[in-house]
Amino acid sequence: MTDFVFLDRVLECEPGLRVTAIKALAYNEEYFRDHFPGKPVLPGAMILEGFVQAARHCLAARENGHDRWTLDEVGGMRFNRFAVPGEILKLEAELEKGDNAPGDNAALWFKGKASVDGAGVCRLRFALIEYDPHD
Repeated sequence: MTDFVFLDRVLECEPGLRVTAIKALAYNEEYFRDHFPGKPVLPGAMILEGFVQAARHCLAARENGHDRWTLDEVGGMRFNRFAVPGEILKLEAELEKGDNAPGDNAALWFKGKASVDGAGVCRLRFALIEYDPHD
């Protein structure tokens, strides 16, 4: 089984603290087909998935880090414009609070912003929580 990979590349990563990644939005991506016919736009759920993948990468890069993190909560996701095929979406996420000591199941909160050529697409706060793949 393979994981779904949305992001194309991580540009910068300060392990456990902040990350910047990009996704080139290709016309042939399946999610553009129905969202919306005749005027394709990137679904907000895919933007959120990109943030989760970027933050997981950032946490895995920590000393003794791993990528066993899942979305726990989203707050204040606000959109400024659509992202459309042919554009490059830039996702920036920064740890806002939480330190997740070993054995601590506390959520780690990130703030994120997505943009295309410097123009804001959306902002949000989101929390990831560690999971045990054996549960």
